[in-house]
Order: sequence, then structure tokens, then C-alpha cells
Amino acid sequence: MKVLVVGKGGREHAIAWKLSQSKDIEKVFVAPGNDGISIENKCECVKIESIEEIINFVKNNNIDITIVGSEEYLARGIVDKFEESNLKIIGPNQKAALLESSKIFAKSFMKRHNVQTASFNTFVELKDALEYSKKASYPFVIKADGLASGKGVFICNSYEDSFLAINELMKEEKFGESGKKIVIEKFLKGFEASVFLLMDGENYTFFIVSKDHKKLLENDQGPNTGGMGAITPHPDIDEKVMELIFQKIVNPTVKGLKEERLLYKGFLYIGLIIEEETPRTGSRKNTPNGVKDEPYVLEYNVRLGDPEAQSILYLLKSDFIDIINAIEKERVNTTKIEFYDGFSLCLVLSSFGYPFSYSKGERITIKPGITSKIFYSGVKKDGENLLTDGGRVLSIVNKADTLEEVRKIVYDEVEKVHFKSKYYRKDL
Repeated sequence: MKVLVVGKGGREHAIAWKLSQSKDIEKVFVAPGNDGISIENKCECVKIESIEEIINFVKNNNIDITIVGSEEYLARGIVDKFEESNLKIIGPNQKAALLESSKIFAKSFMKRHNVQTASFNTFVELKDALEYSKKASYPFVIKADGLASGKGVFICNSYEDSFLAINELMKEEKFGESGKKIVIEKFLKGFEASVFLLMDGENYTFFIVSKDHKKLLENDQGPNTGGMGAITPHPDIDEKVMELIFQKIVNPTVKGLKEERLLYKGFLYIGLIIEEETPRTGSRKNTPNGVKDEPYVLEYNVRLGDPEAQSILYLLKSDFIDIINAIEKERVNTTKIEFYDGFSLCLVLSSFGYPFSYSKGERITIKPGITSKIFYSGVKKDGENLLTDGGRVLSIVNKADTLEEVRKIVYDEVEKVHFKSKYYRKDL
């Protein structure tokens, strides 16, 4: 088989790498990809970006199936255009992609189908949002309606905070069209979880729960990023919480998707916050009787997450192309999915200054003997040298029987990777 992966980051590198391990895969193309992905066996990046170019490439190169990693292409309707050309593709159509590309659409969907989420209000006028923020109870959360690479979220503790955030989004248009409409929702305190489902247009199955780290700084402080690392499976989710997640989140979500004919072929990411009735320290496994944790949806994504994909696919034992074929053939509910025992940890190395301003063009050096897998996000080649070319530069991933073991491995090996402005969280 020949497969095309659409996107250019660490998630797409992980997808391409996992596919390339299958004996059934002859070639994996990535569009547009990055120069780090091309290092992989069977993988080739093609520097094309428009949907029309991608469709022509698929036709001219007899690509068997296309997997979309990037939300931008989904929001622009790549699946609709592929289906018009009778080409096989994994991902939602443009309407279903609104679950991610419009926070207002997603929150309204949750409200219609009784999916547990924070109470919210939506605003399309600057003056209305500012007026509301004068009278509201703090803290609350402001979210850009559209896509903002995970960075259009602001936790506001005062009117001064909200005034700055609202003006940044709606007046200064920091995120362009994405911030012209906003959602203001109740702030929930707890720990986050990323739930992944596989959907084939008719059926669905549970995939796994991962733990993302969205904040830039240790102890979940600082601005939101696209993600600074991930642990799979989530170390703090027990059976009781999973039962609640299915009862209050997964089941009504899938029922709503079916009723509104939005059930597509692909991955559904449900970003949750688990609000704790009684905050506890240490592991939350085996929650004591009588203590209740409540799951609430923060957001939907209609594709694999980044950096969760790197962590999940590294731990996946099953042949990934078998899962992709099951999605395409509408039989995910009967497909056996296996993961290796233990935990995988993905640590993102970013350029200092991300998610704001940062330097590019720094040489990346890797000492011999590193056992962890490296997935590249923002890099480019200059002769034989690999240089930084983005905010999130690369991810280091490994697995072990225990979380403590894999943490030690990854944090030991991060010292073997160097570029001048290297920054990473030290508390995953």
C-alpha cells in the first residue's frame, strides 16, 4: 500500500513512522511534512500545500488512502473534496470539523445533547463581551471561537485580565478571524485528560486516554501552548472515572453525532477536565468510596492530538494500517487494538520564547547512543545539518513498565539532544 499523511508536525511524523513499520506499507508520503520526517525508512515528504495539489498528487501516484493529521485542512474541507473525487480519506467532512474549528458550534452541540461541559456564553460584539466581563464572577475562561493552534485560551482572574484578552482577540485580531467571536465559560479546577475514540461513520470504539501538558511552565503555570508533552495511558484515570466519562461524555456525544449525521471516519479527541470533589495529592488511582470526580468537556478535536499522538503511537502494539483499514471499511467495533504494557512519555523540546517570539536556524545535535525515539516538528535541513524552524522543535519518546522508569529514561536522554535555545518542562 501507498499512504499519504497530510500535515507537517510531530504528530504527522509519528503517524508516518508507525505506518512505515507495517509489512503491508510500501511507501508513506507526507505533505508538506518537514525535513526530519524524510529521515524515516519508506517516508518521503512532498512540498505541496494546497488541497488541489494534494488531490492531484494522490491521483497521479496511485495513493491507496490519505490520513489527515492537521486540523487546518479538515476545517478547509479537504475530506469533502476528496470524496467528490472518489478518493479514500480518513477525517471528518467540513461540517463535522466544526466540532473543532468553532468553539461556539461545539459548545452548542454539547448543550443540545446534554454532554457535560462548563456553563458558557457566546459573544460576537466587543462591547457586549466587555460589558458581560464587568459583572461576571471570576475566574472565567475566554476562548477564541476558531482555530488558534491551542493558544487561543485565556484564564482570567480579574476584569483587567479579561479586558486585555477580549481586546487582543476581538479588536487587535491577534488570531485573525478565529478570535472575532468568543466563548466565555466557567472556570473549572481539576486535572485534564485526552480521550480518544475511533469512528468509522457507522460505529465507534474506545482507543485510549492520554495526559497532555498544555501549559508552558512547571506546575501547569504560564500560557497555553500546543502541548509540552504527554503520558499514555493517563496515570490518574481509574475505572470509576471512566464509567462517568462514558455516561456523561462519550455516550451522549456519539448519540448526538449520529442524530445530527456528523459521525465520520476518523479520530475524535475529547479534551476533558476532571473536577475533583476533594483535591488529593499523588496518584488518583483507586479513588476512595464516596469521593466523586466529575468530567467536563473542554473541547473536541477531530483528529489525533499533538503531542498525544507521539506518545500513543509509540505505545501501540497493533499494526496501525490495520486500524486505518478498519476505519475505512466500517468495522472498528470488531477490531482488536493492542498496546504495550506500561507507560510511554513524550517530552516536547521547544525554542525558548515559544509560544511567542523565538529564534530559528539553530543547529540540532544528537549524541550517539540515544535509545528514545525522536519525532520532528519544526526543523529544516541545511546541507547535512538539521536546524530549528519552529516553536516546538521535536519530541523525545520512550516507554517502560512504570512511569518512574520512563521518566528517568527520557529526562536522562534529553541531555543528549542540544540546540542553543532548548527549553522543556521538567515535571512531566
